[in-house]
Amino acid sequence: MTKQALALMAVVFFCATGGKTQNVNVAAILGYPQTIVYNGKIVTMDDSSFESKVGTIVQAMAIRDTKILATGSNAEIRALAGPQTKQIDLKGRTVLPSFILTHEHPMDWVFTEPRAFRHVMPNDDVIISRWLPNRPPKEQLALVEPLMRELVAKAKPGQWIRVIPNWGPDYEWAKEMGRIWDDSITKEYIDLLAPNNPVCVSDGFTAACQTNTRGIEEYRSVHPGFAPMYDVGRRGNFGEGQTKMSPEFIGRTERTGRIGRPISSDVILKGKLPLLADALKAELEVWGRYGITTFGSGPYTASNLRALHLLDEQGRMPARFAWAYDGPHHDLEELKVLSASLGTGTDYLWFDGVRGFGGGCFSVSARAEWEQIKTEYGGGGGEEGGVNSGRCSNAPGSPDYEKMVNIAQSGLRIAEMHSDGDKGIDYVMDAIEEGSKRAGMTLEEIRAKRHTFDHGAGAPRPQQIPRIKNLGMIVSEINTILWETHRGASVIARKYGIEYTNWVVPRKSLTDAGIMTTMEIDRPLPWKIFFFITKGMNRLNDRDKQVYGPGERTDRIIQLKALTRWGAYYLLREKTMGTLEPGKLADFIVLDRDFLTIPETEIPKIDVLLTVVGGKTVHLGADLAKEIGMTPVGLTTWTEPIPEGWEAKRDCPCN
Repeated sequence: MTKQALALMAVVFFCATGGKTQNVNVAAILGYPQTIVYNGKIVTMDDSSFESKVGTIVQAMAIRDTKILATGSNAEIRALAGPQTKQIDLKGRTVLPSFILTHEHPMDWVFTEPRAFRHVMPNDDVIISRWLPNRPPKEQLALVEPLMRELVAKAKPGQWIRVIPNWGPDYEWAKEMGRIWDDSITKEYIDLLAPNNPVCVSDGFTAACQTNTRGIEEYRSVHPGFAPMYDVGRRGNFGEGQTKMSPEFIGRTERTGRIGRPISSDVILKGKLPLLADALKAELEVWGRYGITTFGSGPYTASNLRALHLLDEQGRMPARFAWAYDGPHHDLEELKVLSASLGTGTDYLWFDGVRGFGGGCFSVSARAEWEQIKTEYGGGGGEEGGVNSGRCSNAPGSPDYEKMVNIAQSGLRIAEMHSDGDKGIDYVMDAIEEGSKRAGMTLEEIRAKRHTFDHGAGAPRPQQIPRIKNLGMIVSEINTILWETHRGASVIARKYGIEYTNWVVPRKSLTDAGIMTTMEIDRPLPWKIFFFITKGMNRLNDRDKQVYGPGERTDRIIQLKALTRWGAYYLLREKTMGTLEPGKLADFIVLDRDFLTIPETEIPKIDVLLTVVGGKTVHLGADLAKEIGMTPVGLTTWTEPIPEGWEAKRDCPCN
């Protein structure tokens, strides 16, 4: 047995017995803790049930290197301190495991929301970037032409120009923006305004761009074949299921100038990998400000993955990132090679699966009146195969279906998958069963893969839940769509009927069935994390004042389990994170209010005072820093000005 294993056994024995006489031996074996937090309400989340129980609550916690050394009473833990141990009096404050989001895109948000980008690139030396103010979309559009003329006059030859629309701090313009933005900003229009500079007019949601002829030329210099599976422009610019770019697709892309995510990281920041790494680091620090420290996502571009690896190699990752392969190729033999790497990586960056294909179709038909109102919901940040379209791209016999069969047959898992609609999930499960059967897997082997689907935007329907449970699947749920009006529950109510909104994020039914659910925002709105917790609790859409699927409400404890221990299970890291137990990574947050006891209406006002990842502080606000005699850390120390109209996104918890 290794020295480390013996040491951990000693810690476990110490914690189990609670004997104060053991602390000297623990410190002698493992070394004195660098940090002790005490006099707090430390919620370990060590309860493994599907009940509304948090498990053990302790007063104090000792941290050595990157891990939790011990938890217990003030007296027990403080007795472990050495002469250099930093002891922090929490004065009764609540401590939680830091939050895990299993479907999030920080590599998109860094290009759409200004704080991290401006922190790393505060001037126009590299790229000229401007964010439009928080005004109605038509007013924003009216600003584009004079702004572009100003920027073109300022730009150096060949310098990239970026313009980013504002969807509003509460996404209040999302519905209208989706209807009019694509039709108004075209390649021809940008060519007239900027014939000699490459331009990216962002869709405001992802790192994709509406570009011009010069932008297309720059893109093709990096991706001559238009990067299969990555060139996803809004409003159906890319056909799901394609493994190669057809001449029709390439022609359409060159004609429209709508190019997907790689244009930002691979092309606009071409040859500037360290700068991209710095920008991603800053974006992860923004999310850490609000207690979110672990992400699951596809990296979407090779440059993004290289940048994350660079940060990891340099020891500069301020968060943890589980990445899923998202194409372009899904050949069975290639996937078999990739399957040997499932779950491997470091504590900060690891491989957790292959993105599947969820389709966008429902098993119920749209109401007759939908034909008259559906144009109200054009675009708006959703995939073309989303709730609005009803398109089912993953049916048996389709390329997407065959790719999912290959994923399952190769021994990999489906993870980080975009999905809308219950019928598409039927086909996902069909593919899992077919591929697993071809591979000769037993049911237990299938369950061990932990296949997933994300969003819960219209699935599962009640009849699917036993099958999901039988396959050992996990479901990532997005409370955001209980609040939005341009997609999700609001759209499903109008398209199919309000009775079907109990299929949207059905967390209670899944929990009652013993199926783990996890959490996602999937929007650049980290400051609303506690607000979105309440959306899962009350399922109230504050804009149309409608409660959608009231029978699927869950309490704050189930929401917290989704954000912590169940998220760790989804990301294949339940042994090292998700709870505050000895031997696990020291990822935790300190709150200004007691999450467990305050009224529900107060939850959105919770502020995160301190965020720690692996024992290292990534956020420390000024007030707590002064109180404990430390220097503020992270977003609260940034001084770069925020563009007009983005003030609501300053350093604050916002309801």
